[in-house]
Amino acid sequence: MKTFKNVSFSVKKGEIFGIGGLVGSQRSELMEALFGLHGISSGKVTIEGKEIHNRQPIDAIKNGMALLTEDRRKTGIIGPGSITDNTLVVEQNVNPKRYHKAGLPFIDKAKRNQDAQKYVDMLSTKTPSLKTAIKTLSGGNQQKVLLGRWLLSEPDILILDEPTRGIDVGAKYEIYCIMNEMVKEGKAVVMISSELPEIINMSDRVIVMRSGEISAVLEREDLSQEKIMGYAVNI
Repeated sequence: MKTFKNVSFSVKKGEIFGIGGLVGSQRSELMEALFGLHGISSGKVTIEGKEIHNRQPIDAIKNGMALLTEDRRKTGIIGPGSITDNTLVVEQNVNPKRYHKAGLPFIDKAKRNQDAQKYVDMLSTKTPSLKTAIKTLSGGNQQKVLLGRWLLSEPDILILDEPTRGIDVGAKYEIYCIMNEMVKEGKAVVMISSELPEIINMSDRVIVMRSGEISAVLEREDLSQEKIMGYAVNI
């Protein structure tokens, strides 16, 4: 059973907000609940002072949120699907008219490929073609396609759960660059990570979770591996 108590925090525009804690601290579950994957029994969520209700993920997406999940193979990629299909699956479901030719019931394949190619180029994704099945790509390139999927939805709040797990150094750097570009544009990035150096080097503020509760809120100048681990295990 997923339960949260005394969980209250705010995320600012133009910052990377880190979430640390041990496995089982319910970091991922908290973000999934905010995104509408789990119910919230009490409390409220507001964006720019307006209360929102994300009863399902499509509500969260329409409210300007995006969630890159922790396990890209189980809850991210559509293995047999092409790069184009994997990039467009969210946008095509939320805004189906985007890829219909004006006044016609036909899909605009050129527009679909144009959008997919944009994010292949932006993220330097290595793929033989847009028709390539995503399951044949490396982990880092799969992650880039998934990130492109969410960037296409133009979110104001991008939640990244273990965004660089299992990918090479080059892919990590490119994802970090995208995160920094988003905050420069005034977007908010929320990052869950088990890698303490990543949390410390990338985050402007960090909350540490323990057993479904927030045990600490740390400003950038207070961040250290010792402090984060101390609050994570209640030392």
